[in-house]
Amino acid sequence: FAIFLLLALFKAPFGFSQMNLVKTVVIDAGHGGKDPGCLGSHSNEKTVCLNIALALGEMISKSYPDVKVVYTREKDVFVELDDRAKIANKNKADLFICIHANSASPSAYGAETYVLGLHRSEAQQKIAERENSTIYLESDGGSKYKEYDMSPDAIIARQLQLSVNLDHSINYATKVQGQFKKMGRHDRGVKQAGFLVLYKTTMPSVLI
Repeated sequence: FAIFLLLALFKAPFGFSQMNLVKTVVIDAGHGGKDPGCLGSHSNEKTVCLNIALALGEMISKSYPDVKVVYTREKDVFVELDDRAKIANKNKADLFICIHANSASPSAYGAETYVLGLHRSEAQQKIAERENSTIYLESDGGSKYKEYDMSPDAIIARQLQLSVNLDHSINYATKVQGQFKKMGRHDRGVKQAGFLVLYKTTMPSVLI
């Protein structure tokens, strides 16, 4: 999985090879601590995501030593969703990569990459709702997110506000999916949904 993401970073305009356009990458391993994420028969999502995140970060550091790699978590701890975005913003990241590993029926397979936007299917809405439900495990039970306006009009306004970042997010997401396809993984496409973890980031951001 990590190699797919690294290969995508070679591509213009999102490339480490082009004038060092990407100087800082924040890698976010989904879930953690008291939030296990999806549960498989032999593993849980929080552990899978952390292993992928650390492997990706190590590969970037070895291939591009001038690029700063920041993790939202490096061990099995719970990090609140808004804190993940704050870490990216504080470090002035050029790219935010959020990694998840969903479980589903055997008929669902492959990989998909999301950017912030309006869901276009019930399935996309349910994925966003499932990932956003992490807020109910936070210390205030998710009260602080009441100020987040996730209505369609608000999301569209946020997209317009960060239109350049959205374009780069879609560009990078497309390259990630292209690498998955080249490596033989089923391409589930680039999609949009209202993920809270992407809502407050101020740089190109994707959830894979």
